[in-house]
Amino acid sequence: MNLRPLLLSVLLVVLGGCASEPPPKPRFVESASQTLAPPPPDQAQIVFVEPINAIQGLIPVGIFEVDGDKRSLLATTGAHSKAVVLFKPGHHLLMATQPGVGHYLDVNVEAGKRYYVLVRFIYANGFQLRPLRPAGSSDYTVQNKAFANWLAETRFVDKTPASDEYFERWKDRVAESQADGWKTWLAKTPQERAELTLNPEDAVSR
Repeated sequence: MNLRPLLLSVLLVVLGGCASEPPPKPRFVESASQTLAPPPPDQAQIVFVEPINAIQGLIPVGIFEVDGDKRSLLATTGAHSKAVVLFKPGHHLLMATQPGVGHYLDVNVEAGKRYYVLVRFIYANGFQLRPLRPAGSSDYTVQNKAFANWLAETRFVDKTPASDEYFERWKDRVAESQADGWKTWLAKTPQERAELTLNPEDAVSR
């Protein structure tokens, strides 16, 4: 059975029922420039790429930096988008949530280097932040033939004040995602955590 027409019909009905209300403010907008600037010499550059389709990527994903119980919203992505974030060199702990399931990424980056992270949809389990290595046998490398398509089919975006307002409004749910995600992270094996760790040597030149 082809569910796509059914899903589209349901979406149209929902949208039609909301026609009398003002549309929600966008949580991200296209960046003024679609050219990727070089990473600054004193900072690391991470490009978060979400090539997911419009239905699976309907709800934007918040990408946070986590420090204990604290967190700060760095970027918001959605279908066919990518976001650039600059970091101080060294260690960072990141989390992705909608809010809902929280997925963590351990980061250790060097100044003047560029890194790529895939915002990966997992059915019924949120979005994972998956490092894209320079090479290797995994599909999660920039050598994957799909990587060029991911870049070509996505647009650079910037989060808006509406995104900060949204995640602030749902801060209790985000906090639950953060706590539950951390328990899941601690329960992973060393190998599983290594797969979700971005290392200095994962820098790429493109």
